Amino acid sequence: MPRETELAHLPEDSESLQAIVRSLILEHQREQQRAEEQNQRANDLHIQNLRLQKELERYKKWYYGPPADRLQSGQDRAQVLLDFAQELEQKPVNPEDVPPKSEPEYELRRVKRGKGRRQIANFENLPVTTQVYELTPEERACPCCGVERKEIGAEKSWQVEYIPGRFERIEHLRKKYACPSCEKQGENPQIEVAAKAESVVDKGMAGPGLLAYIVTSKFADYLPLYRLEDIFERQGFEISRATQSVWCGDVADLVEPLY
Repeated sequence: MPRETELAHLPEDSESLQAIVRSLILEHQREQQRAEEQNQRANDLHIQNLRLQKELERYKKWYYGPPADRLQSGQDRAQVLLDFAQELEQKPVNPEDVPPKSEPEYELRRVKRGKGRRQIANFENLPVTTQVYELTPEERACPCCGVERKEIGAEKSWQVEYIPGRFERIEHLRKKYACPSCEKQGENPQIEVAAKAESVVDKGMAGPGLLAYIVTSKFADYLPLYRLEDIFERQGFEISRATQSVWCGDVADLVEPLY
């Protein structure tokens, strides 16, 4: 009944009806615009809330985090940077850690790796643990004649490992085997070398424990590499901050599938 009453009050001429329709359309458009503005304002508030939460976490880290992060003012941060710069200037620079100027293209994150192993001080003074790798009896069988191959030597490589509280030098001794029967006959003696555990860094000297300790100290405990350099030196073994930086880059490349 009310519906019929509303229809009875509508004007009968087309111009008036068109005016009513246009006003309804404009009102509908204004409602849509207001709804879009409200949605945009809600999104802006959500983003602002996230920024404030991030800012709050940063302030909490300054006040309650490790001592290096408790910087309560810009003056404190400036003083820390100044002390760091003065201490950095006093540290000697190893010429081998500086890339040559004649080669302009190199990554800023890494020190350009030269030929051969990197020089690490007091390497020979570390205690030695030898790990021997041998072929199983099944692997010693010669693939040509089936005779058991005899040991003819070993391949030696070194790693520096960090055991909590001390450094340790690990000697990897991979025994080599050859078939004496084939060798007597003047044929290929079928030499086989026992496999060893894979290295974290290809042909790298640092063991997994040492790499984990450096990366954890820097990124989890907020310990700069120059402080780690001093800590290692007090323990009788020196690893420059440039070498540590290269190793951190190698670990980042290794764990890239994880992050």
